[in-house]
Amino acid sequence: MVHMLPIASGKGGVGKSAVAVSLAICLARTGKKVVLVDLDLGGANLHTLLGLKNNHAGVGNFINRQVTDVSKLLQETQIENLQFIAGDCLLPGTANMDFFIKKALIQKLSKLEGDYLILDLGAGAAYNTLDFYLMTHNSLIVTTPEITSILNAYSFLKASAYRFLSSQFSPTSAEKKYIKKCTGEAIAGSESSFVELVDSLCTRYPDCESKVRAELAKFRPQVILNNGTDPHDLEMCRRLRSLSQKKLGVGLDFIGFIPHDENVSLAVASRTPVVVSNPSCKFSVQVKSAAERILLHSYDYNTEIDPLGLVVSSEKVEFKEDSVNEDNDLEQLSRDFSEGLYE
Repeated sequence: MVHMLPIASGKGGVGKSAVAVSLAICLARTGKKVVLVDLDLGGANLHTLLGLKNNHAGVGNFINRQVTDVSKLLQETQIENLQFIAGDCLLPGTANMDFFIKKALIQKLSKLEGDYLILDLGAGAAYNTLDFYLMTHNSLIVTTPEITSILNAYSFLKASAYRFLSSQFSPTSAEKKYIKKCTGEAIAGSESSFVELVDSLCTRYPDCESKVRAELAKFRPQVILNNGTDPHDLEMCRRLRSLSQKKLGVGLDFIGFIPHDENVSLAVASRTPVVVSNPSCKFSVQVKSAAERILLHSYDYNTEIDPLGLVVSSEKVEFKEDSVNEDNDLEQLSRDFSEGLYE
């Protein structure tokens, strides 16, 4: 089964798309069959980063019911083992697809052949973005060391956790109504956390507790810190991990620490992926390291669908987890980053 890797960001401008393209190329160069999909609908631009013309049918054609077979949208790239599905292809309204089209797209994407399916999602926490992000339990989020970016990443993770919890219940269930009520109160100014909501839900509806806690235990997003300048930037990752664990009860794994590199902007201007134009630059070296870590993990499609058609359950993904106190992954990333700076 294809490994599914949705890639999101809490805000724009963090280099998510450059990271997505570069990871896809690095994975393809290991011999894996990779499909890269531009799901930044309304702002699709991966074709530019890949050096391709925006004249091929894409996701927008599927959303507008001009194409029914997603595999027909695949196009070859200059990279061996890497295929690409373009985004909206200049068609209006694609970012606001209806529920049934979204459900069909999720199902059809999950059935594409290959080793890795990489989905470059739009920035922010719109429901469509969250539902694509939740196609697997350990999807990736890209952020930078700036405090605004870290806070936006946390806000995205919080929205994902609420969406993940809510999607486990039918629209008319008492549990879903209770979650909606508590969410509304939080918006109105309550200080209650997601952890407190889960505890309250399980106390009020004890029959759902085992399922809820088992599913939430599987939800473990992965993080790449991009545009770093100093190993001390990883302190922001520690803060994000601590905040996520305390407020959401959600653990995080950090799989990449990528330095700021002027070669990225030059590559964008030349419409050539930086890992192709300059494979030995600092950015390319650290993206390759992140890709090697991805190869150690499993990114399985969540196969069970609730009455809303949203993804909620699958077999537990197994890989070594780092505790909040140990921060083993961050220590390794700091060493790798420092070595890369001074080579």
